[in-house]
Amino acid sequence: MRKSGILCGLMLLILAQASATTDVPADSVRFTGHQPEYAGINLVFERYSNFIIPESVPVASMRIDDNGHFDFTFALAEPTYIFADLGRFRASAYIEPGKSYQLVFPPFQPRTQSERINPHFQPEEVMLGIANREAQLLNRNITEFDAMFDYLFHGNAVELFVHSNADKAKEIQTRLDTLFTFSHPTFDRHKELRYLKLWHMTLRRQDRRFISEYLSHSPINYNLPAFWDIFTTLFTGFFPGKYSDDARESLLSSIRNRERFDSIANNAAKDTLFTNNRELNESVVLFALYEAFYRKDLAENTILAITASARDYASTANTRALATQFYRKMALLRPGTDAPDFSLIDQDGKRRQLEDFKGKFVYLNFVHTKSFNCLRDLQTLEQFQRVFRRELQLVTIVIDDHYEDMELFLKNNKQYKWDFLHFGASPRVLFDYNIQAVPAYYLIDPNGKLSLSPAPAPEENFRELFVDRLRSFQREELRRNPPRERSIFRW
Repeated sequence: MRKSGILCGLMLLILAQASATTDVPADSVRFTGHQPEYAGINLVFERYSNFIIPESVPVASMRIDDNGHFDFTFALAEPTYIFADLGRFRASAYIEPGKSYQLVFPPFQPRTQSERINPHFQPEEVMLGIANREAQLLNRNITEFDAMFDYLFHGNAVELFVHSNADKAKEIQTRLDTLFTFSHPTFDRHKELRYLKLWHMTLRRQDRRFISEYLSHSPINYNLPAFWDIFTTLFTGFFPGKYSDDARESLLSSIRNRERFDSIANNAAKDTLFTNNRELNESVVLFALYEAFYRKDLAENTILAITASARDYASTANTRALATQFYRKMALLRPGTDAPDFSLIDQDGKRRQLEDFKGKFVYLNFVHTKSFNCLRDLQTLEQFQRVFRRELQLVTIVIDDHYEDMELFLKNNKQYKWDFLHFGASPRVLFDYNIQAVPAYYLIDPNGKLSLSPAPAPEENFRELFVDRLRSFQREELRRNPPRERSIFRW
């Protein structure tokens, strides 16, 4: 009877393993596993939508059940580099449509409070564990190839860079090709891009040749880190000096005149490197504008206006998305731009968004209830609430570890009669508002635009500045919507 049970168990295990590797649609990916330490946690897998900034977007959100099990299938169009934050670790992997992955996570180590609110905290990078052998091949080959490539590249840096030893580069490439014979379109492209970095070390000042041979006639590999590594290597400082003479002057002229983005891209395409690759052409122009913004080579408002235009007039969805991301990064927290939105839970358990507070000025502040400076400022804010309650909406975002900490604080401080929200429902709000220390303040106008960014603390000169901004806003509203006046001649 016992042998029969063992055999039955083995059969179930074999069937489970078989089912984990079959019956996955060609346009989907399946994740399975058992991780008791992560029981009850909702994991978000992301991909980089912009490796340059960088910026990421969700690929899939997967809940691990209370016993630590998960079996989750989601859509995926092409091989993609993904990652997930697992407490103090960031685990990454290349995944492919049509495959099932038995995942293994590192031991769970939660981030501390200081790590969570520190925008400069870098989680420890690890590879996402994959237990089933047939799904390991791409990741294993890329990981082992990169380790050997980096070893040979850095070990021969003097020969490659100082002496421009092309024979050494050829020797390294031959050795790597001999060691890594795995054939796969994603791996082959990865190797090609890494070799491009190798040869670039020995053939300096030949960027145009590399672009012509390896990028001009190839699609952009949006989901490959190696592509963006060589992209930034070749195109950093490319604008304007490395554009061809035919393109440079007309490109600069169209930018100075703030022409529409598609017109500017047409001028850039006069350079034969980009004539037959519109998507690469537009991506290079966007990157050039992004660089110029921070180098202050061009007027900031000019760059912002053109990048905003690209959100509508770039030729593909991918380049329109790049434009949106670059614009958001450059315009982040600039007075006059849209204040970053949020969706957080208030002291009554209701979800609140920035949109809910439109129509009044909002004095947005970030606090921790154990901070002496925050507690002192809250007392001053309570006075503001009484004086300016008709014109000014106070909104406090609490960054204590737990929602219950905020509840207890407000239970013991009933004099604070304005909106308190807990950051836990969307911790990204700390990054969106660049919170590096608390208390921190922003003033948002009734239309949702940043008015003072950052704003002074209440005990500083905020009162005077707010009254000035309020009067300016009211005057502008009157100018735009003058009251109708009656006269004896017209009713």
